[in-house]
Amino acid sequence: MTGDFFDRTPEDVLVDASTLRQAEQFIESCEHCNPRCAEIPFASVLDQITGLDPSVTDYIFEEPVTCPRCRHDILETTFIESL
Repeated sequence: MTGDFFDRTPEDVLVDASTLRQAEQFIESCEHCNPRCAEIPFASVLDQITGLDPSVTDYIFEEPVTCPRCRHDILETTFIESL
């Protein structure tokens, strides 16, 4: 099976502090403090803000992101509850 999906390689994208602050505004809680409601990967929020293709993007954070509710670290793959 061939096609665009299989030909793509992930692109590492450095996310600056300004973009991270924008994305943090969408976090209500995370999978660590509210596992029943956290359904959206944090990378999805970044995809919307940056406009990048989620199927080929791996985000690298310039600085740590934390949940506003429990202060646990948020990673690209951390599920969050959005506002």
